[in-house]
Amino acid sequence: MIANDEGNPLAEVGLALSMAFFSLMILMLVAVLNTPKTNDSLHIEGQNKNGSSEDMQFFAYSLGKLYDKDLNERDLEDVIEEKKIIIAVDPNLEIKNILELTRNLDSNSFQIATLTDDWIKRIRQLEEGAL
Repeated sequence: MIANDEGNPLAEVGLALSMAFFSLMILMLVAVLNTPKTNDSLHIEGQNKNGSSEDMQFFAYSLGKLYDKDLNERDLEDVIEEKKIIIAVDPNLEIKNILELTRNLDSNSFQIATLTDDWIKRIRQLEEGAL
């Protein structure tokens, strides 16, 4: 018996495409697994060797109040527009409050970050002590 092995050209194309897709999937898996871990810490350009920066201002915004790095209550007018500004907000703050806060700032050089649990505890203790 003689077999007719001419093959179906569409089956050959389908097999080639499936092998290409499988190869791409393996390459993506290798690339994802070998990606270096990123450091999520805040890096401020222009830091000196001590890790502090003279041209940065840090403010914490929680419970509708603005605090400086020493937890002294401040007004938005206290923000020096010539310096870069980092405003850390409560993670549970609604987006409309954040937008309102940024709208009141005329500076173009500010960043929004989230407050850590330690900062939130310190602000809560400050508020409880003030009551």
